[in-house]
Parts: sequence; C-alpha cells; structure tokens
Amino acid sequence: MRPFALLLPLALSACALTAEQTPQSLTSLPTGAYQMEKPHASLLARVKHMGLSYYTVRLADFDTTLDFDPANPAASKVHAIINPLSVQADHPTDTGWDKKIGTDFFKGAQFPQIVFDSTAVVTTSPFIGTVTGDLTFRGVTKPVTLTVTYNGGLDSAVLYGGRPAVGFSAHGTFKRSEFGFSDYLSAVSDDVEIVIEAEFTKH
Repeated sequence: MRPFALLLPLALSACALTAEQTPQSLTSLPTGAYQMEKPHASLLARVKHMGLSYYTVRLADFDTTLDFDPANPAASKVHAIINPLSVQADHPTDTGWDKKIGTDFFKGAQFPQIVFDSTAVVTTSPFIGTVTGDLTFRGVTKPVTLTVTYNGGLDSAVLYGGRPAVGFSAHGTFKRSEFGFSDYLSAVSDDVEIVIEAEFTKH
C-alpha cells in the first residue's frame, strides 16, 4: 500500500523531507473520521504588497474534518469552514484594521463562512500530493488546488488521549479577483497564498 501523502485544505510551506525526517507510514492507522486539533493548527494568508514584501494575516477561527482512508488516498475527503471575521493582522496602530479586512474586504458579515470541500486527492510522491476542492469565498465558488505534505502519524498519541493522530502541511494560491475581490490591485497582488499547518485525531 502507498502511504497516505496528503490531505487537508487548506495551506502552505510544505517542507522538503530529508532522510532523517522521513515520516512513518500511515497504513497502520484506522480509516474513518478525523477532527482537526485547533490548538495545533494555523491558517495564514499572504499577498504581495507593492512588490516589496508579503503582507500576512492569520485567520484564527477555522475547523476541518478529514474522512481518512490511508490505504486509498483518493477516497479521502476534506471539509473546512473558516470564519472570515477572525482576521488577526497585528496592525501596530489601527485597532480597527482586523475588522475592516473581515467586513469590508472579506465581506464576512454578508458571507459568514469561507468553505472548502475537496473534490480530488492525488498522490504525487510517497509523502506529497495535491488536494483539489471547491473554495467558496465572498459568495463565489471556484476550484483551488493545495499541495500537501504528510508530516507524520502516531498510532497512539499521548497528548490526544491515546487516539491515532496525523499531521499535514499545505499551501496553495488563488486569484482574489476571481472571487470579486479586486480592490487595490495596483498595490496588492491578485495572487493570495495560503499556508496551513494542522494535526488531526481519530474520533
């Protein structure tokens, strides 16, 4: 059986795996429903600002479920829900900046959920693959593909009460203009990069 090499939407910064970092095979882990462990997950969005640097925000409130089949990755499914009003930009002087991004740019009051539903999982190497899915953002649904790296798995994770656990890194890019978000294109890139880190446990 091939080890499960991917899963998860949402995300980025897939690290190259050296021989010392080779993760454990997932074939011994059970098939079924896995839940993201929120204290050990992060979701970042980055856009290029004036061609000078990448402006980064965190979306602090999100949840992901994984219908996991380690023996047949293509049969696995990912479902993620993100709160667009949970922006944390750490602006040093403007205390209302997070709210402005969430309400004015992300239209979070009008569209209170950003949703990702996977439609295809493809293994590209033993521990890396792609997850393609439908991303619904600002009321528009478009396909987005994430590159996902399997970081490791545990048959019994002490931190999680002995439950099986797996971890992934994911990253991908989409054009915000395709979702009706074309403000400030002269200064801020159309491409939005997303970076995800997450751990999941069997429930």
